[in-house]
Amino acid sequence: MAVMRGEKLLTASDLAALCEVDLKTIHNWVDRGRIAHFRTPGRHLRFRAADVAEFLRAWGYTVPRELARASSRSIVVVGGKEAMTHVTRALEGVPVRHVTHPYDALVYAGSDPADVHIVDVAALAPEIDVGRMLETLHRACPQSTFIALADDFPGMPSFVTRVGRGDSAALRGLIQPAQGGGSTGPGSEDANHQEPTSISQRASSEVRSAG
Repeated sequence: MAVMRGEKLLTASDLAALCEVDLKTIHNWVDRGRIAHFRTPGRHLRFRAADVAEFLRAWGYTVPRELARASSRSIVVVGGKEAMTHVTRALEGVPVRHVTHPYDALVYAGSDPADVHIVDVAALAPEIDVGRMLETLHRACPQSTFIALADDFPGMPSFVTRVGRGDSAALRGLIQPAQGGGSTGPGSEDANHQEPTSISQRASSEVRSAG
């Protein structure tokens, strides 16, 4: 997993404290692929703030304000002013950088790679091979999410998600997934391995304990 310079990282103990579970449970979740992670050269677990925030939202935990700020995703829009206006309105409050030419996006990819690249296909010059340009960006930023604003995109690379140029809801859903609260955790086949639980599951458990 690529980690950007200065990115906030959390330890297994940090995550255990946030979820009010023990370290063994965190390691079980990691082993079962419940949360994205990586290990240091010394084999210590580390978690990106953005991955932890996504995990907490998905399972109905409260995301601390400091963590939410640290985990905000960096976004670059490649295209014209119309695309920039559309994206900033759809993602109100999310900081967005704007470049009009793919070359500038590649410069950013080398110096300050973004978490999300949004490309307005129709706004690019006709001589630009959009598929090849996206392939180049993807090689420079393999960890990024790539979104093409286009009503049609023949030959779109497999790592790109196409969103209609005027579909604000779909764009918002990709960048800002619905926060938890109504989700339910996956069933565990092994009672010795505690699964993440949603707010509703924890509340039900507390009621049963109280009774």
